[in-house]
Amino acid sequence: MIRSLTTTETNSQEFLHLLWLATEVDDPELDRVIREELPQLTVLGTIEDNRVLAFIAFRPGEVATVIEYIAVAENAQRSGLGTAMVGAVRGLAPDRAVYAETDDDAVNFYRRTGFTVTAKDRPDSRWPHRQRYECSLR
Repeated sequence: MIRSLTTTETNSQEFLHLLWLATEVDDPELDRVIREELPQLTVLGTIEDNRVLAFIAFRPGEVATVIEYIAVAENAQRSGLGTAMVGAVRGLAPDRAVYAETDDDAVNFYRRTGFTVTAKDRPDSRWPHRQRYECSLR
């Protein structure tokens, strides 16, 4: 079952590891994301055996919903949880587009999930040495 995650769950070691998988940033930047960004986002996830197995953090908008972070535990990847997370977000506002940005690590996930993917011309300041992609689902 996909549901809103509690503060206790988003402070768990499992969640912190998933957030690191989604960002691949150092600890000070990860702390900043937790402190400054997560409170501004809607965070859904799935729990198994009292552990966060997957999550998606997004910003609902009037025109589009923007996925900021998504991750699935390594032992559960390719099980459909990531697609289910996107489906849950889509189900909250089926008339709105869903938008995300990613890099080479996850671009094929977005393609398989039905997103239109376009390479960005400019680097993202958070990941200046990685090719970034804009992904949209209508």
